[in-house]
Amino acid sequence: MKTMHKIVTLLLIIGLTGLFSTSAMAQLNEKFKKKVEETKVEETTPPATQADKFKDQAVPEEKKTPAKTQEVEEVEEVVEPDPVFTPQVFTYTHTTSVLAKEPQLLKQGELKAKVGNAEIKVNEAREKITAAREALEKDKKARKIKEKDYYKKLDKIMKAEKWVNDLELTVQKGKELTAQ
Repeated sequence: MKTMHKIVTLLLIIGLTGLFSTSAMAQLNEKFKKKVEETKVEETTPPATQADKFKDQAVPEEKKTPAKTQEVEEVEEVVEPDPVFTPQVFTYTHTTSVLAKEPQLLKQGELKAKVGNAEIKVNEAREKITAAREALEKDKKARKIKEKDYYKKLDKIMKAEKWVNDLELTVQKGKELTAQ
């Protein structure tokens, strides 16, 4: 920390006493003034000439490569433009587009089949749950079952209903995906 303070104080002393070369500072000022003048000149030129200037800078130079022929020994100049970004355009034929869509169509067909099977399972489960609930209520009214057992079975039925509700939500999502 002390060495840092010493360095800082030395730099301050050097800066304040003017031990820096004043000629170097004068040269920097001259360069700065030249740059300012150049920017002023660019600002005063009309925009059309500025645009031309930028176009000239942006246009790539043409490369000339000699092309040799067997019959004539004269050198012909062939102009090759600089490589510039050219987007590639892909053309798909009917067969390639069908082949590309085939896996998606297969998956969509599988999804439709699974949704159909899940709908059947949901309907069957709902019927079984209602039958089990009615049988449980009958047993409770007839007092064939204890309250403790009644609540255990009712808890199982409620869990099954929750599972069926979740399955039904996934079936609805599947229907939305297959409908699109």
